Amino acid sequence: LSIGNRIQVIQPAKEYHFKYKGCYFTTNATTPEHIDSLENFEIRDNDVFLVTYPKSGTIWTQNILSLIYHEGHRNGVENIDLMDRVPWLEYNVRHMDYQRCPSPRLFASHLPYFLVPRELRNRRGTVIYVARNPKDALVSYFHFSKILTDMEDEPDFGKFMERFLAGKGKNNFLFYSQSLLPFLPFICFVPSSYEMASF
Repeated sequence: LSIGNRIQVIQPAKEYHFKYKGCYFTTNATTPEHIDSLENFEIRDNDVFLVTYPKSGTIWTQNILSLIYHEGHRNGVENIDLMDRVPWLEYNVRHMDYQRCPSPRLFASHLPYFLVPRELRNRRGTVIYVARNPKDALVSYFHFSKILTDMEDEPDFGKFMERFLAGKGKNNFLFYSQSLLPFLPFICFVPSSYEMASF
């Protein structure tokens, strides 16, 4: 974050995040070893990956996808916890064996392009990318940080915005390295090699 003629580096609190390959991850939800293992994650042709920047409509889209793919209105899928219907690729908090999940598998992710599985970068599976106006994501983040106990609360919106613009949040989601603008995922996350679908 540039303030006048000086650069201010804002680091997120260590009790909430660890830095790995230029990104910040939640300390109690994943490990560097798990992120590394995703490079060789075996993808099926009918896998669907919902990729978003945090606070960009992920939960809504997870629900929509799971109800469409599993015909929730017919078999009560909506009564199954969302984390089990559309698990997070990088945050396997339920310790699910993803290889045993029946097809089509649905996954959610906040991973940047360079950390997603190799096969996904080589056009296997389908990626649905949801973007949101960064200003709206910022306001949503600010209010979201106040309701979770494992997130550090910043009561001053101005300071919160400085952290957001610097790409260094106090939230329990992935944040990009200071060399990347926080808006970059909205603009450049999905390269032309991704197969895209939209609503």
